[in-house]
Amino acid sequence: MKFQNILLLTSLALGSVISENIDYAYTTDDLKYNFKCLEDNKGVCKYLEKELYEAINGLSEIHNLETPLKFEAFVDDLSKYRLYPSREVVAVVLNKEFVPLSTKDKNIISPYPNSEAILANISKENENDFYLVLNNFKSNESYLDSLREDFDSSIVMEITEELKSLGLIGYPYGQSLFIPKGEFKKEFFFPKRREPERMDATAKNVTEFCNDMVNLEKSHTLINWEDTLISKESITTKVRRAVKKLVKCYVPKKYMKNEDDELKNNEGENELNRIIAVGDIHGDYEHLIAILRHAKLIDEENNWIGKDSILVQVGDLNQRGNETPKIYNTMIDLREQAKEKGGIVYMLLGNHEILEIQGNHFYTSMSDYELYGGVEGLEEAFSPEGRIGQFVRQEMNVTMVVGDSLFVHASLTPEYLAITEGGTVDDLNAHAREILLDTPSVEGLYELYLQGVNHTVYNDPVFNPDDGPLGTRIFANGEETDEMCSKLEKTLELTNTKRMIVGHTVQTYGKIRTKCNNKLILIDIGISRCIGGGYYGYLEMLTDKKEIWARYLGGN
Repeated sequence: MKFQNILLLTSLALGSVISENIDYAYTTDDLKYNFKCLEDNKGVCKYLEKELYEAINGLSEIHNLETPLKFEAFVDDLSKYRLYPSREVVAVVLNKEFVPLSTKDKNIISPYPNSEAILANISKENENDFYLVLNNFKSNESYLDSLREDFDSSIVMEITEELKSLGLIGYPYGQSLFIPKGEFKKEFFFPKRREPERMDATAKNVTEFCNDMVNLEKSHTLINWEDTLISKESITTKVRRAVKKLVKCYVPKKYMKNEDDELKNNEGENELNRIIAVGDIHGDYEHLIAILRHAKLIDEENNWIGKDSILVQVGDLNQRGNETPKIYNTMIDLREQAKEKGGIVYMLLGNHEILEIQGNHFYTSMSDYELYGGVEGLEEAFSPEGRIGQFVRQEMNVTMVVGDSLFVHASLTPEYLAITEGGTVDDLNAHAREILLDTPSVEGLYELYLQGVNHTVYNDPVFNPDDGPLGTRIFANGEETDEMCSKLEKTLELTNTKRMIVGHTVQTYGKIRTKCNNKLILIDIGISRCIGGGYYGYLEMLTDKKEIWARYLGGN
């Protein structure tokens, strides 16, 4: 679906030339547009014209539209029309009435104040679906410099999010697994455990959904993002000291280990100067291994080699996919190897780990049941005596501070820090740990249920599936307002950190995103082929160079 228009070379060399005799200067099978510079800034229009061309070409490759979309693209000084001058705007998509469509960052005056200039530069014969205005960054040229390595992908994200709100395009991997009413109520899933036919039917449904997703993904082209420098700022270089001081895996005394054990092997030659953060895996073993190898954390035999690194996986290793047992066993083995060879491996709790502990196996595939040895085998593995169950209860935290970054599966709001008397990260982890260590096997929970006893693993606020730190999407999906960013900053202030790094909410097209001036980094990019996209990527923090990078692997 490459561009066919022979005007491309002339346009890129001389600047855009839009003739009254040409409907649209640039044409793909799915998108047609013209480009016009309303206000240049040191030649930035030529650069933006080239980047837009590459972005639209990439966008066209992942969508097959029955009717091509038509639009006019302009370059203007968006800083004149911002509602919040402190927040930069890359681009804005306008509807036919020149009203900004932004669903995530309403930072442009509506209707667009410079609409007359747009009307003066479009052909009346063209029937546009929308207008795109790119910023010339006159007010902040350094911001553009920070985007140059991957600016075309930034444009793709700006366009696609707004066109989805118009219903003009859909997310090619955006199917949802149908959840029958009541499936997440104990009254439903507890009795269901004793009915093999119903359990098998649900597992087959999950498996078929995964297969459908994989086949659907094969019919689309993944966007192979370039590595992107998210920020270059002061990152704590004394990682060992920060970890020693701020990261504590709380367990009761009978399980207590020397809190310095994981640091002893990192003294001397093994300077910890990298932090690798990986999003939700959801049963995709092959993609996990590919990411860990690319990050130079494991070798070809899947043995730990990250002597200078801290690996943080933010939860949801399980469910949806087909190789969950292999994933847990591999990660647990790597954690033990890192203790001997140098480096550290941390795994956080996700909402799907809690679902399994609670006995809700709705998202478990038939393949996983077979690998565990049936429902009984799965529940035994996650029981207090099982290897995975012990690890989840004793080693996995709700949230952690590593260096000057706060890691949590979904998000952590100030209110949830306050549910414990001490109000700290350690107190919150201790609170969750106490509940998990008191949680019996699923069969034990079922017996309590029959006696009318509702265990706290179901109703404690920390495990709230809607608002808790393992389930909330308040920051990930919330509109990027000053109020939201202030709430985020309050959490960072309370935890003495500079940024929050989260998973849980899939970022469309496999792109790691940020909010609130990089203080929130969203790293769930749909790694699993059973949830949306099957993308490869991770976050790399180079503490010695004071750089934070989004890293991507090409290919599916």
